[in-house]
Amino acid sequence: MITEIIFTGTELLLGQILNTNAQYLQQALASLGFDLYHQVTVGDNLERCAEAIRQAAARADLIFIGGGLGPTGDDISREALGMALGLPLVQDPAALAIVRRFYLARNIPMPDANLKQALIPAGGMALDNPIGTAPGIVLEHSGKTFFLLPGPPAEFNKMLDEQVIPYLQRRFPDQLATIHSRVLKICGMGESVLVERLGELLNSSYPTVAPCAKEGEIHLRITAKAASKEAAVWFIGEMERAVRERLQGHVYGMDEDTLPAVVGRLLLQGGRQISLLEAFTGGQLAHMFVSDPTAAQTFRGGLVLPGNQPGLLPSGFFQGANTLLDGHGKEVAAQMAAAVRRYFGSGVGIATVGAELPSEYSRHQYQVGIAVDFEGNCQVQEMLFWGNTSQAAQRAAGTALFLLWQILR
Repeated sequence: MITEIIFTGTELLLGQILNTNAQYLQQALASLGFDLYHQVTVGDNLERCAEAIRQAAARADLIFIGGGLGPTGDDISREALGMALGLPLVQDPAALAIVRRFYLARNIPMPDANLKQALIPAGGMALDNPIGTAPGIVLEHSGKTFFLLPGPPAEFNKMLDEQVIPYLQRRFPDQLATIHSRVLKICGMGESVLVERLGELLNSSYPTVAPCAKEGEIHLRITAKAASKEAAVWFIGEMERAVRERLQGHVYGMDEDTLPAVVGRLLLQGGRQISLLEAFTGGQLAHMFVSDPTAAQTFRGGLVLPGNQPGLLPSGFFQGANTLLDGHGKEVAAQMAAAVRRYFGSGVGIATVGAELPSEYSRHQYQVGIAVDFEGNCQVQEMLFWGNTSQAAQRAAGTALFLLWQILR
């Protein structure tokens, strides 16, 4: 069943609020196996909203309109639906009872403005709203099904769960399926390299495979539609095995996994703790550890140097150069990683050191040394990062974590 979503509200177009209702509805539709092809946002304008509904009805079987069911003049969803379909608005007794119940329960008079909320397009049916004044509406017209849901997230979610989903399950039992996805988390590889390695897998029509670039990593979504979740999971598993074979050494987790959590689990399994010396990343690597409950259990301690100033280190901390980066980034990083591991008595030590380099490009360029000392065995990388200082530091911290994950696995 082809589905389309329309959300109304000028505040959405201005970016003043985050549309959490969209994600909640999208997940519900996927669980039912309904195909969502379009999602539209329109402002509080009657004609534009009506036109969006006409367009949706021309290409979808199931249309949701979210928001615009309040008592004020800019709440125009019910009027727009009536205009789009050429249906008059009529006062519905059930809708009026829902609106009045809200005020009766609080023993306060109902303003006349709320009478507007009892209007629904002719032929429609009111949906109960036990926590608000705006009844929802379901309307079946010319082979299409329309739902109008209130905008406040608590009301939207409750009505969707308790009213809409049961209605759809009863009304369209032969259309029910499930759309299930698994997201593989990939690090240490650029998107163009990933495309080359996956090749024809990215053109698969079932299951579908789609990459999404994130900061410092790539999320690869594998999606299948099937009659049951178990069947979808089986097809996804077959594709996942093919993907992992081509991306060996770069898939660190899936779905809700984060790299700090995965690294933390591996450290705990080995009974190891970690310490850090950050002379470039400004504490971002430490933040990755302490902000994750699993990784935080492995964090022994850390030192952060502002501006690569070795003079701030404890006396005799390590025998390094007076400057941390003068063509010796890898060597100094290795000494620092070993020193911080010994200083805190941990099994693993990580050090980052770097400096901005002269560049003919408009973006800043940084040379960064990253070292992981694992029980006396050190691995070091020297890399170039672009962007502002914060961006380069964040990417360097992510690279350090990925290097540690490669060693641990």
